Amino acid sequence: MKTKVNWLPLFLSNYLGVFNDNLLKNLICFISIYWVARGNESIIIMLATGFMVLPYILFSPYAGFLAKTLQKQKIVLYAKFAEIPIMIFAFTGFWIENIYIVMIGMFFMGLQSCIYSPSKYGLIREIGGEEKISFGTGMIEMLTFMGVLTGTFIAGVISDIIQNQIWIIFIAFMIISISGYICGLYVKAIESEPLKKSNESLNPISFIIKNYKWSLKNSPELNYVVLGLATFWLVGSMIQMNMLIHCPQNLGLSNTETGVVMALVAISIGLGTWISGLIAKKHVEVGIIPVGGIGLTLSTLIIYIVNPGSYIFTILIMLAAFSAGLLKVPLNAWMQANIKGRKLGDAIAYNNLVDFVFILISAGLFGFLETIFGSRNVFLVITLLSLFLTLFLVIKLKGVKQSFSKVFKISL
Repeated sequence: MKTKVNWLPLFLSNYLGVFNDNLLKNLICFISIYWVARGNESIIIMLATGFMVLPYILFSPYAGFLAKTLQKQKIVLYAKFAEIPIMIFAFTGFWIENIYIVMIGMFFMGLQSCIYSPSKYGLIREIGGEEKISFGTGMIEMLTFMGVLTGTFIAGVISDIIQNQIWIIFIAFMIISISGYICGLYVKAIESEPLKKSNESLNPISFIIKNYKWSLKNSPELNYVVLGLATFWLVGSMIQMNMLIHCPQNLGLSNTETGVVMALVAISIGLGTWISGLIAKKHVEVGIIPVGGIGLTLSTLIIYIVNPGSYIFTILIMLAAFSAGLLKVPLNAWMQANIKGRKLGDAIAYNNLVDFVFILISAGLFGFLETIFGSRNVFLVITLLSLFLTLFLVIKLKGVKQSFSKVFKISL
């Protein structure tokens, strides 16, 4: 008799963690900008993003090491427990209006999420089996972006509240953290035996070089997938940061309205990842990639050329986000399907490390471009990066044309 698969604890623990990450980051962007001198908005946004991703750069190799040498279920549980005191610490920064404390809190939340990430993705195959990889990956990605949605939206609403704002922040942090820990208690999977020891280097630079060389020898396309996902995150991060400036300054939107637009963007990405998983069904369909890439490129190009008002802008940025979601899932699913055994933990940590190096680069790039050229021109750079990403993956990743013909019934 086939055992019933219980995805819910893993899905919810992931969703609530992403919710807390983005609630904290966006509260910093919406509220703490008023604690510093005017004109420094881009710097605060850049720093909040930087402190969130820096742990991934420093500790992703260690997270991969833990996913190989310990039970992944235990890692999930310990990480979710650690979230509670971290959010209490971050709340203290809001209470006393101290930018240094909230930024340190952001760093520790990034660290907690970094340690958790290889284990949560590694559990997908061990909970659902090989045939559920695309489904599990698609759902994780959809709920990740739903967490971005709710965290961003609630941060916008809270930042516009005057009475009892500080206690609303505390209650929100605690409800989400404690609920995430409870969900972690119920994550169950039949895991392969952890390795007794691992001689992997925990130096991030050495880790990247070693995994890059391993990929060249054993699975060359892994490097293309990692670069593709890293570029996706660079583009997505720049869109998110740019909206925090573009929506209030160019479109005249309030924090709550900006949060709504950003939440709609997150819904659109989540919907794109879900649809991508449904189209693929039980297979990894890289033919979906060019469809997502073309949609992302054209949508951001139109924003740059037309410079539309708030309603048309919202529609176009949602279309860009939906297209990005279509593009992302086949890359994640490819990794799940093609990297076997405990090496998957290393591959995911390698991917996370490169992703967040690119996100850190995006923070600096955004700060420079927005300051010098303004938010509209940032969308032109995003368009060019999206075009590069699409062409690169179509050329380098095997089977894209064949998969495209199969999925969309078009003869090439």
